[in-house]
Amino acid sequence: MKELISYSYDETISIGYKIGKNLFKGAIVTLQGDLGSGKTALVRGIARAFSIDDISSPTFTIFHIYEGKLPVYHFDIYRIEEDELEDIGYEEYFYNDGVTLIEWADKLKRLYPKEYLKIVIEKLDSTVRKIILEGIGDRYKKIEDVVEKDEDFGD
Repeated sequence: MKELISYSYDETISIGYKIGKNLFKGAIVTLQGDLGSGKTALVRGIARAFSIDDISSPTFTIFHIYEGKLPVYHFDIYRIEEDELEDIGYEEYFYNDGVTLIEWADKLKRLYPKEYLKIVIEKLDSTVRKIILEGIGDRYKKIEDVVEKDEDFGD
């Protein structure tokens, strides 16, 4: 497990970018945290690593598909149940050649993937966030080990 501290929205995006640069085809990232904790900001940084600049929160549409260097499947399951994920064929996205990002993943029970990168964001104050990374499975533990805070958005 690795803990990082972000002191701003831009720094949260930068941390997301660094995470994204270490993801691979078929990667699944789960995000947990209270409303306004910075989950979507982190997703924006991850997506930027795949040359995707326009990310919005899919709260009212369940998920968005973004085309970049790899497809990014961005789920927000705050308002849905697992049965609804099954109805839309979640496996097609979770277990594909893209990268799957799941906000509010703590709502998953029986559909939780076996291996994934777990990210928990804690809001410490109005701008400061604690970002906790935990790799579940060997490929994801490697990501946890190499991600450090990085202010640079370059390759």
